[in-house]
Amino acid sequence: MFSPASREFEATALTAGILSVVVALALWDRVRGRAWLKVVQRVGLVALCQLLAVAGALAVVNQQNSFYLTWSELAGATDLGAVTIQDGPPASSGGASTVKSTPSASAGAVPPSASPFAPAAAGMVQATVTGPRSGVTGQVLVWTPPGYSPSGPPLPVLLSLNGYPGNPIDAINGLGMPTAIPQLIASGALPSMIVVAASTNIGGKDWGCADAPGGPRVDTWLTRDVRELVQANFQVLGQSRWSVLGLSSGGTCAVRLTLLHPDAFGAAVGIAGSNAPDSPALTVDRETARANNLLTLVAAGAPRDVSLLLAVSRTDPGTLRDAQALQKVVGPHVTVDIAVIEHGGHNWAVWAAMTPRALTWLGQHLDR
Repeated sequence: MFSPASREFEATALTAGILSVVVALALWDRVRGRAWLKVVQRVGLVALCQLLAVAGALAVVNQQNSFYLTWSELAGATDLGAVTIQDGPPASSGGASTVKSTPSASAGAVPPSASPFAPAAAGMVQATVTGPRSGVTGQVLVWTPPGYSPSGPPLPVLLSLNGYPGNPIDAINGLGMPTAIPQLIASGALPSMIVVAASTNIGGKDWGCADAPGGPRVDTWLTRDVRELVQANFQVLGQSRWSVLGLSSGGTCAVRLTLLHPDAFGAAVGIAGSNAPDSPALTVDRETARANNLLTLVAAGAPRDVSLLLAVSRTDPGTLRDAQALQKVVGPHVTVDIAVIEHGGHNWAVWAAMTPRALTWLGQHLDR
């Protein structure tokens, strides 16, 4: 099939780029007309070579990463086909798990030293924080639902994680949450909730949301510092567990954090994530990579019940295969459901279209 992600298109684009250079060299001394017209023609030849070179490079990147799988998707269409949910078996009880987790922050925890929250884009507020537990300095964004009041009823919290590369605002605006969440609240599919996003790619690097040896303690930053800051400054359910949603590598992080910290997170949605870690910090050797693979973590189970939803596309290579593999090896107290769309690549339009269904699932699995 001659699609944007096919090897045939990749080969055609690269061949066209090479041929454009040959044609430009052959015509360079054959251009006709006055001096200024010759200059225009030669500039056009150079521009054509550059355009086709860029197209070839983009074709290679797209073929390797499956960003756009069809021409209609490349043109902006987001018809993903039917969405089906493959429910996993209920979480089983078992013996004590060997997974260690960090105690949840209480409502009265001392917040990290930070600048006051200030207004940001799309009705959000933001602060730059240095976490006292992790030492990480990063940005924290908070979106509150319509009608939120600091003196109103406490609300559940969703932590939204961007991928790599990416920034915290991507995990809220890029997924269309300021529009999708109020609509789901109005329909009764989702309770009013607060959405939080925080820096994960500290120093511009992918740390896999882990406390990396010799690197930043991103796990502690997200599970302790960010939680304590939000609990101290917003009207949230103090004793309930948060939920977490992530996209691409952030989806892998969402599942990882929930399995390692089931006292802090009760439900997770991983959109287009993978089982194997991508972060160099988690792949320094074979044993480290195996220990941080989601297959290993899911099989180990958790000390208390957690629910996972893996949102995948049949045509985004590997995502469905990875999700089904996780569903087959679940350990004690873990449930894995899979939301499958029929087609769609590894891109923002697809992820944003997945988000309402993922949020609806979260509404059924929140700690209240």
